[in-house]
This record gives sequence, C-alpha cells and structure tokens, in this order.
Amino acid sequence: MNQFASSIAAPIPGIGHNKPAEAIDRIDALTDRLAGIHRELVVRFLDLELGCVRVPDPIESEEDAGLTTDFVAQCQVHIRDTEAAHKQEKEFFLKAGKAVDAFFKRRCENLTLALVPVVARLKAYGDQVAETERRRHEIARLASEEDARLAIEEAVRHRAEAERLAREGTSDDDHRRAAEYLILAEEANERAEAARLQILNSPVPTRIRGDYGATAYVARTWTFEVIDLGQVPREYVSLDVGAVKDAINKDGIRNISGLRIFRSESLRIRGAA
Repeated sequence: MNQFASSIAAPIPGIGHNKPAEAIDRIDALTDRLAGIHRELVVRFLDLELGCVRVPDPIESEEDAGLTTDFVAQCQVHIRDTEAAHKQEKEFFLKAGKAVDAFFKRRCENLTLALVPVVARLKAYGDQVAETERRRHEIARLASEEDARLAIEEAVRHRAEAERLAREGTSDDDHRRAAEYLILAEEANERAEAARLQILNSPVPTRIRGDYGATAYVARTWTFEVIDLGQVPREYVSLDVGAVKDAINKDGIRNISGLRIFRSESLRIRGAA
C-alpha cells in the first residue's frame, strides 16, 4: 500500500484529538498526487496529441505512411502503459471499496433477512383487517341497496297517489294532499339517490399507523412471468447481441433470419515487438 493510500484508509479523528486539521480535501490531495507522480505521462500525452495535428492530410507517400504507422503504434503503446498505471493506482481503491461494501452490506442484508418474517406477520394482520373491512363494507352495500329499493318503491307509490288525487280529486283538500304526496315522492327519490351513492363508495385501503409517524400499507403493482416464450409478441423480445456475435465469429454462421450479416473492416496497427 502506498503512502497516500495509507492516509486515505486512516480513520477520521474524533472529538478531542490533538492532530492538526487537514489542510486539503482528500480528493484534491489525490488529484495533486496523481499529477505529481505521473507528470511525464501527462506531458507525453500532450506531445502525442500535438503530433496528431502534424500528420499529413492526406497521406500521399510511402515514407509518410510509414512514419504515421510508427506514430500510431507509439500512441497505442502509451495508451496501454497508461491503462496499466491506471489499473495499478486504482487497485487499492477497488479493494477498499469491496471492504466497505462487505462491512455495510452484510449487516443490511442480515437485517433485511431477519425482517422477512416480521413483515409477513404484519401483512397477515393487515390482510385480516382488510378482510374485516371488506365484509363490513359488503354488509353496508347490501343494506344501501335495500334502502334504495324501498325508497324507490315508496317514491313510486307516493307519485301514483298524487297523480290519482290530481286526476280524481275535486276538493281543495284533495289538491293539497296530492301536493303533499309529490313532496313525499321527491324526498323518497332523494333518499334513494343517497343510498345509490353509498353503494358506489369503495372501501378505504387499510393502513397501519405507528405511534411515531410510520405507516404500513399494501402496495399493488402488475408484474409478469414467462409461460411460453414462443407466444410472446416480437416487440417484447430483445435480441441477444452477444449470442449473435458468438454465432458469427465462433461458429461461422452467415445466415440468420431477420439479420444482415456482413464483413466490416478497420485498420489495426501493431508496434514493434
């Protein structure tokens, strides 16, 4: 482990320590360290990038083509060397990241596993409460349907009596009673409408509320499982690019229905061994 990696791995001092305050942010310190250690690598990058600008355009002679080939090979070597340095610098941080992940994830996974039966018991209680509420709502719905039916029948009787009195009645008292029956019919219609609205009400989703603000409820989402892949419409089936490339390059397959297989070309340059 290099010196900077040791400082990164060191714990942050707690309250009451007698160590001096850090003068620079750790990320800035890492950037400065990389710039100092790999200064020649960066300078070489700049030189090679400037060299790309000086390559003749177009290349018209064998000499220029040879020089350009050597130049590209030098760039490729420098890129490979840089990638190796990158891998070496990052190795400690990759291992440190795995150690941090293991420290925290193991505990989270253990607690998540321990919570499974607890959540199952809580859901069972919620399902029981929801079933009780569903039954209560069903009883109330049936009662509302009966209330609506009786109110409609009452409204029909009152309206029929009002129409009979209006048609057959001859006295002022008959006309007054007809008006009263019409009022009773309207009131019965209003009760029937109120009962119909009650029937349309949906049961309120069950929620379990804790003493400190937590709420448990059942979330319902749609998902799927594959029963017969051959029956799945084509627009929902993705192409396995890796399998197709293996078939073409390793197995030599040149004809796949629905695909155009063709040869692509690119210039590759190898440096001197």
